[in-house]
Parts: sequence; C-alpha cells; structure tokens
Amino acid sequence: KDKSKKVEKVEKKKSSWIKKKIKENKKKYKKEEKKITIENKKEYKKEEKKITKTIKKWIKKKTKDKYIDNINDLPNGAIYFTGYNQTREIIFYGYVTPDTESKLIDGYYQESLGFGFIDDGKTICKVGSEVLIVIDNEVTARVWGDCSNGMKFAGKTTQTQNIGWGSAKTADGKNRLIFDFNINKLEIAKVFEENKIDTKVVERRIKPKEKILLNPKGKYYALLIGNSVYNDEGWNDLVSPVNDINAIKSVLDNSYKFEKIIKVTNGTKKDIYKAFQELSKLTTTNDYVLIYYSGHGQVKAQQAFWIPTDASENWGNGDWINISEIDIFLTDIKAHHLAVLVDSCFVGSRFKGMNIIDDIILEDEQLFGESLASDLTLRSRSVLSSGTSGQVSDTVKGTNHSMFALSIINQLTAFEKKSYPLNLEQIAALMKINYGGSFQKPFMYHPDTWNHGGGDFIFIPKKNLK
Repeated sequence: KDKSKKVEKVEKKKSSWIKKKIKENKKKYKKEEKKITIENKKEYKKEEKKITKTIKKWIKKKTKDKYIDNINDLPNGAIYFTGYNQTREIIFYGYVTPDTESKLIDGYYQESLGFGFIDDGKTICKVGSEVLIVIDNEVTARVWGDCSNGMKFAGKTTQTQNIGWGSAKTADGKNRLIFDFNINKLEIAKVFEENKIDTKVVERRIKPKEKILLNPKGKYYALLIGNSVYNDEGWNDLVSPVNDINAIKSVLDNSYKFEKIIKVTNGTKKDIYKAFQELSKLTTTNDYVLIYYSGHGQVKAQQAFWIPTDASENWGNGDWINISEIDIFLTDIKAHHLAVLVDSCFVGSRFKGMNIIDDIILEDEQLFGESLASDLTLRSRSVLSSGTSGQVSDTVKGTNHSMFALSIINQLTAFEKKSYPLNLEQIAALMKINYGGSFQKPFMYHPDTWNHGGGDFIFIPKKNLK
C-alpha cells in the first residue's frame, strides 16, 4: 500500500521438488514407451507366424526391384491400393496380383503378391495378402509387408466386389496404415492425388476439440436380454439384469441411433429363441448388431449355458440354453459388425475360440478419429464379458446395477456428452480401470469361428453421425 516503496520483480524458479517430479515423469514415460514397444513387437511376432509359406518366400526373396514413381506405370490387370499413416507423413501406393497357383476360396485365389511404394522416391515394399473367408460376397483377408527402409506391417482388409478398405499396424506399433484398394487404376490414382493434396493443404489430424464424424453404411440393431426373476427356487432371483437392460436401452434410445432395440425381460427359452429369430430377419450384411445378455450362467461337463427364467435347477430337462446353440443363432444373423456382451457367471470365455485382448493401449486422441473410420469399414466379431470362468457380482453397493453394466452405462453417457464415439476395445480398457482391485476382470476376445476381420463395434452418438 506504501506507493513510495519500489516493488522489486521476483523471478520465480522451479523448485527442486518440481524438477524431481519432471525427471520422474520423464523416466516413467520412457519406461511405459519401452513397455508399449515390447508389447507391439510381441503382437507383430504373433501375426508374422501366420504368414503363409508362399508369401513369406516372396517377402524375403532378394530381387532387384525398380521403384515406380507413377501410379499410371503400375502393371495392368492388378488390384491397386493407396493409403497413408495417421500423421500423413507416410503416403504410399502399389499393387498385388493373384497367385494363380494358390487354391481358390469361393472364386478368389487365396494368395496375392505385389509391391508397395512409399512416396519418397526410394522406398519399396514387398506385399502379400491371404484370403481368409468369403461371406455374402464380402472378402476378409490378411495383409503383410516388408519395406526396404526396415518398416514391416501386418493387418486385415475387407473387400466388397471391386473395392475395399483396410488397416495395418507397423511392427514397432508407431504407425497405423489406412488404405483403399480398387481394381480400377484410375480410381486409385484419384484417391492418391486427393491424399497428397490433403497432406499439403490441410492438416488432417483430429484435434482434441474437433468433432469426429462417422458414416456407417448400415443400420444399428440391438437385442437386450435381462433375466432377474426365475421360476425354479433353485435359481436365486437377481436384482441387476432387468434394471441394466432398461438403463442401457434408455441411453441407446436417447443418445445413439438404433433402428430397433428388441428387449427380452425375464425371458423363457422360447422368448429368447424367438428374439434371435426376429433379429436375424431384420438385419443385413451392412448392419451393426449388439447383443447383451444378463442373467444366470452355468457350466456342465465343460459346456457353458445361459439360464432362461423357466429353466430347471438341474441340467437334463432341455431347458438350459447351450452356448453352442447361441453360436448357431449368431451365424444366422447377417451383420457387418457383431458385438456380444455377456454379464453372467462362468460363461465369459466359453464361445468357441478366443484371442484375449489383455492390455489394450488406447490410441492417442489425435489418431483416434482415423482409427475409428478404419474400424468401421472392416468386419468385426467380438465378445466382451463381465468375467472369465468364475462367478460375477449381482450389484454394486448403493446401486441396482452390476459392475459390468454400470461401467457401460457411465461410459456411453459420458462419451455422448463430449460428442465422442466409443469403440468396444476402449470400453474394455476403461472397464478394467473401473473394476479396480475387484476379483472380476472383463474379458474381450474374437471367437475364431466367427471370422473377425479386424474392425471394432463403435457406439456413435447421434451428433457424431455424418
């Protein structure tokens, strides 16, 4: 207050405590970065083991390959592709031709071989693809590449008639490659030029506050089954299942665009079968289908069962629902994406075949938009369960919801408020955090017999639809 006194400028210095924290954080970041790199290399090694002998021989073969600097100079009669990585620092193009000596799968040669060229004037990649399955004219294939600059990648593609999309991850996990392919060379040349223009003129990264807009090609459907009240006294009544499906339906109705949501409350075996039949009649190969089951589950002689409300306490009367029967229903449901969420005891990992996603690394926010766009185009078949093969809790203390459902409801609500799409892998990762030290552990996998194509089921808020 004494204006006659001079006020000296005091230079603030970082305290030793702050310096220590910065140092600790850098050390921790480097440690996490190293851990992620190791995990990515392990993941790539698994993919590398799946390479066929023909493709492996082609990729490893030493040849004097010539760099082709113009798409128009690529050989005629091939399948052409172009794409980029998430930061647009890598733009590439190339071609593959079917190996006519490989076997035919529904009219398609199993293997194709070719070259990719990174738009730097020098880098050449050996590329090979293997058709995995053809369903309703939709071809799912694996793809691998080995480049002269040391970059290796592996991924999956989906093709419908003459066009397709795909994504691949580099061996070090640092880059995700997103690409289009077409049998028409001129069409791919146009896409390549558009990618180059976009890179030079517009920074295509998704900014934290920029709304991610997605354009699903089909419609969204859901089947929600909640069994709380059981006829046989041998089965305890449950609090959460009916409350859970009612809350989930409310969120989906209000914030997400689902064409139809079929709800089965306290369903008998006949009710549940009828709902599956109705769903299979509604859906097409372009659609996105969510199935949610909450209720009792049981295991008998290594066979897993859903327990409808009219089921006897003891097995043998034909009123339990075997998971293998659900498997048959699911193969009849035509869908581009199919996600099955299971909240019951013992049944978590029992769908035939599994590929555990145990430590999912969330994509950086700047890359997430393009990652989702890629996930949307590729075929997806996933199961997310509330546990593995043990018991799971009915309700969280102070609520009438299960831990599994509560995590899903909270995530769908929070992400919709932020205008942010949410994929199933992210739900699983965040669910692990929500579970904390609980004995339960969420379990996500892709049953081998369902022919997963590398995509992911995405919940898209209404305001994020193009």
